[in-house]
Amino acid sequence: MRNLLSIAAFLVLAGVASEAATPRVDARISEFARLPDWSGLWVSATFDVGISGRVKGGEDELKAKLQLTRVPPYNADWAEKYQAALQDKTALALRASTFKVCTRSFPAVMEAPWQFEIATMPEETLLVFENGQVRHVYTDGRSHPAGDDLWPTPLGDSIGHWEGKTLVIDTVARSASEPLAPRAWVAMLSEGAHFTEHLRLLDKDTLEDQLRIDDPAALESAWTLTLRYQRVTEMNRMIPTNCTENDRNPVVDGKMLISNP
Repeated sequence: MRNLLSIAAFLVLAGVASEAATPRVDARISEFARLPDWSGLWVSATFDVGISGRVKGGEDELKAKLQLTRVPPYNADWAEKYQAALQDKTALALRASTFKVCTRSFPAVMEAPWQFEIATMPEETLLVFENGQVRHVYTDGRSHPAGDDLWPTPLGDSIGHWEGKTLVIDTVARSASEPLAPRAWVAMLSEGAHFTEHLRLLDKDTLEDQLRIDDPAALESAWTLTLRYQRVTEMNRMIPTNCTENDRNPVVDGKMLISNP
């Protein structure tokens, strides 16, 4: 009899718990339903590559299309530093030779040749790149960390919110020691650089990222760029890149050496 009463009590409590959980489950389903479908693989439209894996028009076409390699709208002081850095050929060669090809800082990762996937959830959106890097964009209402809890990283700290089907991303705390992008070796920003992105789907095969860069310390005015991505139709899954930095060519005193394997 005692067992029967215990079972009956368990069923009653389970029923109450189920009824209490149903509204939360329904609310979460509704939250997911409001999110856009950005599934599939994407790649920067700048990197329209052929069978060789290189841009069809070669380096000249690539340079013409890349936006982060353009000269930022620097103020007078930073423009002077930028021009002086361009004349330092030794420093330019050193930065190019020590560049880590397997990773990118932000915003360069958004104009990289790697495929990526986007996972949209009510709490956050993940941008997962084939080289293993992941951008976390928190959309649960949190703010950026304050004080000593906020420290610079190559990808910065990103929070966001949805405006209809557009994801608005706010990024701060990007490492100031990182150049803006490969081929822009001396284009730098200050620690106070602030990035705002509007990421949206233009059509089923085109994704657009409207990027605004504000940096009162370095820029004369806001710098706006439009980055676009095309859907990858030749593949139906991401294949991780097995990329290992080249440790056979150490740079010593500004000179690249060759070491034994």
